[in-house]
Amino acid sequence: MRIEVIGGGSLGLLFAAGAASAGTPTVLYTRTGEQAAIIAREGIEVRSPGEEGPGRRIRRNLHAGPIEAFGVSGAAGRSTDDDGDRWIVLTVKQKDVDDVLIATLARGIRSGDRLLCLQNGIGHIERLAAALPQADVYAAITTEGARRLGPDVALHAGQGSTSFGLPHGGESSTPGRMGAEKKLTDTFAAAGLPLSASNDIQTAIYRKLLMNAVINPLTALWRVENGALLESADRLAAMRALFDETVAVYASAGVVVPPEWWDDLLGVCRATSRNRSSMLEDVSHGRETEAKWIGGGIAALARRCGTAAPLNEMLLHLIEGMRPDKR
Repeated sequence: MRIEVIGGGSLGLLFAAGAASAGTPTVLYTRTGEQAAIIAREGIEVRSPGEEGPGRRIRRNLHAGPIEAFGVSGAAGRSTDDDGDRWIVLTVKQKDVDDVLIATLARGIRSGDRLLCLQNGIGHIERLAAALPQADVYAAITTEGARRLGPDVALHAGQGSTSFGLPHGGESSTPGRMGAEKKLTDTFAAAGLPLSASNDIQTAIYRKLLMNAVINPLTALWRVENGALLESADRLAAMRALFDETVAVYASAGVVVPPEWWDDLLGVCRATSRNRSSMLEDVSHGRETEAKWIGGGIAALARRCGTAAPLNEMLLHLIEGMRPDKR
């Protein structure tokens, strides 16, 4: 098996290092040639919270190249006679799943490849599946907490887990797919990054969307790490109001929310207490966020169901209004 990771952010570094450390031939494709060159030369360092000094540095089984090299024969350590199972792990943010990236994927993905998508929000799986009929397109939901500290350094800020599956779960139960899924889960289990295949990934998608809709915009607005959301009654009250509004939207759409999802939300904040959400990182650097696909996705779902999501809508405008290029 071979694993190719697209995206040199926090999750891309974490999953590429994990796959390589487990002994699997791994390629990491990054947005810039500069980052790829550093990783090709130095490998990837993974640190743990509270760890003093350098963390583990992974070099063996790891190649790196710019995204332009994806799908190019012989590029970034790819062998021309490599015909085994290939998983492409897509770790870029939803906002970066644009026409240019989709065209790059369409050029480089072969028949029988499997694409594992780790984006937040909704809508991207359908676009990718339509553009890549030659591949199995899996949705993945992760609670792994990670922060990029440098072009070749990732902090594994919170231990989590990852679920993945095809949007229509019953289609994943063929022997070939089950075998490929087991190879993937075994690889990342050996690296301490547990994965599990799910036949109900749609429920997991809506659960993660709810978690992101509460955690991400509030941490971004208050400029706090995830665990700090639990430090005051006012913050908890805002979380609960946003949670309840989103649950009401889900009910209008026929999505059932178990009562324990509120406790799960609090548990995610505790488990990733030192993690800075991706939205907080984006607003801190003046970058476009995923707000349009998270809170905006919930607001759009509400409109399709003939209801409203005023808190999600307001948070979308507040986050979008923080960008210096927005007028």
